[in-house]
Amino acid sequence: MRRLRLCSFLSGVLVLAVAGCGGDDKTAGKGNPFGSKPAPGSSSASSEPSSVTSGMTFTHVPGQAEKVQQTLTAAGFECTRHGDPSIDLRLCAKGLKQPDKDQLGGPSLVGGELRYYSAPDGTVLFAKIMAKGDNFAVEWDTMRTQILKAILPTNDAAVITADGDTLTWGKYIADPSHSTSDGWLQINGYDDPSILSPSGEALPITKEQALPKLTGATLKCSFTDASVGGTEKNLNCSDETFKTNRDDYYSAAANLELSDTGAGINNILVQGKSGKFADDIKAAKHMLPKLSALGDTKSVPAIQDWANMHLDGVPHSAYIGKWLVEITGNNNESSMTGTEFDVNASEEAPALGYDPSKITGN
Repeated sequence: MRRLRLCSFLSGVLVLAVAGCGGDDKTAGKGNPFGSKPAPGSSSASSEPSSVTSGMTFTHVPGQAEKVQQTLTAAGFECTRHGDPSIDLRLCAKGLKQPDKDQLGGPSLVGGELRYYSAPDGTVLFAKIMAKGDNFAVEWDTMRTQILKAILPTNDAAVITADGDTLTWGKYIADPSHSTSDGWLQINGYDDPSILSPSGEALPITKEQALPKLTGATLKCSFTDASVGGTEKNLNCSDETFKTNRDDYYSAAANLELSDTGAGINNILVQGKSGKFADDIKAAKHMLPKLSALGDTKSVPAIQDWANMHLDGVPHSAYIGKWLVEITGNNNESSMTGTEFDVNASEEAPALGYDPSKITGN
C-alpha cells in the first residue's frame, strides 16, 4: 500500500514532450519537432548579450546547459527551450503514474520539472526544481536526484537530498510554498536572479474582448474575482452541454478561465473536474478547441497541438514559444477536493518565481 499522498497538484499544467530544445534559435522554444533529438555537437549558445553576466565571478562550465539536457533526456525527461531569443532558458520534465495504489485509492500521479537559465557559454546559473504531483513518492525522489546530479557535483547533490542547503557550487533555496520538494539553485557569483525576466507574449485580445467570442461558441461565461480581496477579475466559462453519461455525483465539468493584466490575455486554464478522472480528461479535451474562438493564430494553435499530444493523464510541462504550459491532475476520487485535470498556459515569472522578500532569513 502506498503512503498517504499529502500534497495535491499545482493548478496549472503539462510535462513536455520534446527533446531537441537546444537547437539553433530558429526553433528555440517552439517545442517541435516532437520526438526529435539534438543534433550531435549542436550549439546551445543564445544571442543573450554577454553584458548581462559581465562582472560576475561564477565558475564557467561551457556547454553545461546542453549536457544537462542530454543527461535528463536519456533519463526519460522531455525538454524544450523558451522562445525569448535573448536568453537560454530551458525546461525538462517527466511524469508517470505509480504502479500501485495509495491509501486514497490512487495510483498517485508523479512528475518532476526543472527550469534552468544559463550564461551565453552554457554555464547553468539559476534553476527551479518542482514536484508536479506526489512529492512523497519514491518515484519523485528518483526524479529529484536525477535533476540534482545533472547540474551539481555529486557531493552537493547529496547535501540537498539530506536536507542541506550550503553547497560548494552555490546554494539551494527552499520554496516556502512547497519547502519539502521545491526550490531554487543559484551558482556562486550569480548575485541577482531578478535580472532574469523572460519576455512574454500575451494574446492580442483582452478577456473583455473574448467574452462575446466565447459566448458565441456556446459557452456560459461570467467575470469572477481573481483573488480574495483583490480588484482584478477573471473570465470564467463553462460548457453546460458537455455530458459524460455518468451519475450526477460523478459528473465532470468542462471549464475555461482567462486572465490578463489589461494588455492581453496572459493566462489560460482549461480544466475538467469533479467527475471520474478519465471523464475530467475528456472534459479538458472537449474545451481545448474552444480556444480557437479567441481568434489567435499563433500561440493558441501551438498550445492546443502540444496539449492534445499529452492528454494521457500524467503530468507534462513545456515551453511553447514564450508560454509555459503545464498539465497536472488529481486522480484520487475519494479526495475531499475531488478529481481534477488541468491544462494551464502562462507567461514565465521573473526569476522563475523567486522572491527574496518571501524567503525566511532574507
